[in-house]
Amino acid sequence: METSITSQDVIGRDPIGRFLFRLKLKPWQAGLLSFSVFVIYMFVLPAIQGTLFARESLERSSTVDRINMVGFFIIHPVVIFFYIWQAGAMAGLYHVVMPLVPVEKQSGVLRASRILHATSRNWLLGVFVGGGVMYLGFIYISDYISIRWYSFNWLMAIILQLSRFFLFYLIINILSRHLMMAFNLNRVYQHVRLPVLIGQSKYGDSFDAITRYGLWFAGFGSVLGMFIAMRFFWSKPIFPEDAIYLILYLLLVPLAFSLPFWQAHASMRASKAEALRQISDSLQNEYDHMMKNLALDYAAKDANRISTLRSLLEMTERTPTWPFENSDFYRVLVATVFPFAMTGIGVLFEMLI
Repeated sequence: METSITSQDVIGRDPIGRFLFRLKLKPWQAGLLSFSVFVIYMFVLPAIQGTLFARESLERSSTVDRINMVGFFIIHPVVIFFYIWQAGAMAGLYHVVMPLVPVEKQSGVLRASRILHATSRNWLLGVFVGGGVMYLGFIYISDYISIRWYSFNWLMAIILQLSRFFLFYLIINILSRHLMMAFNLNRVYQHVRLPVLIGQSKYGDSFDAITRYGLWFAGFGSVLGMFIAMRFFWSKPIFPEDAIYLILYLLLVPLAFSLPFWQAHASMRASKAEALRQISDSLQNEYDHMMKNLALDYAAKDANRISTLRSLLEMTERTPTWPFENSDFYRVLVATVFPFAMTGIGVLFEMLI
């Protein structure tokens, strides 16, 4: 019996995702194509128009625009790479997690998961956000027509704003897919009774797969953080737009990593609490029994059982209630602040030299 959903199911009704799926572009191919397009936009077209290098009456040439270099040559390729990669990665997670559901419930849970993704209209939110960002961009750029390389004429300005629309459309869809999968995984784990996990078990593969995906997502988030950091350190931030980006970034990256594990955490915590209660009750019963029979020969046997129960209690108390290592969450936190730390060091280094 089939126990997974496909990357096409994950893409759902997203028109850009479906178009790229039909093209059968691999993630690295899409990233390379994005990089090549922006090489033409940032270097070839400015060279033709005379805005490649600084000159009189030109406020900013393309060769000194560090922020847009980061945006075009790192952010855009990484975003479209992750956008295409994510659908297959999420389908892979379902392939690992779904078999944990009891057999009699698998078909219903699988069908509900497929419907959730396949009928999603979250791409409309991407259109709305991308359109809003593009509108604000046109308002901002209208004051710099003919004096900056990216607004030297309306063709350059339109290409820039279309790229902003495309970028934010992809980012919103990436985030929407992730949150939808996270909430759905929590729903799936409601059907899975997790015991107290002492070591590796049949549940370990699913948790490891989710952890690996979560770390990739945190890495993707840190690339976006680099762009946000560049805007704060290397230019004058546009408020409230950039402030919103910063707040959402700092909140969402750690939350996005831990959210898919929430129901598993709740189940593990409940199992641990129940195990501790049972062991404590047994320990109390054995203690009471031994106290009533101190003079009898088998008191030593009761003492050995109490010692065993105490060891079991201590071992259970040390078991985790989150299905990932603490070091993994610390890696996510480091990835979150790393772009700001490195950008700040770069600014300081430039000031010193």
